[in-house]
Amino acid sequence: MSPGNIELVQIVASWAVTLPAVAAIVIRDERSLTGETLARAWPPQSRDAAIFGLWNLGIHHLCVVLHFARTRRSARGVFIGFVWLCAVVAVDIGVQTGVLAAIDWLGL
Repeated sequence: MSPGNIELVQIVASWAVTLPAVAAIVIRDERSLTGETLARAWPPQSRDAAIFGLWNLGIHHLCVVLHFARTRRSARGVFIGFVWLCAVVAVDIGVQTGVLAAIDWLGL
């Protein structure tokens, strides 16, 4: 495989994991919100548009931080968002490393 093909496989694998992870984290958290924090959450259409819009820019991971900062409106909320952001980035790095290892193992 050429370096360009390897990069394409890494990007597709990254998208396949990180986009659903970001959506799952935000939606799961929204389901546990109540009262005022729930009122500050994005409406479903706006949430989906934010995730898709930032995905087009390649920074959809930031939706996690924005969601927690928006709903909690505190330093603790931003911290929780960054913890989840680090988890998504770690999974992304793991997937990309795994794809490289699989390509190398298969001798492609």
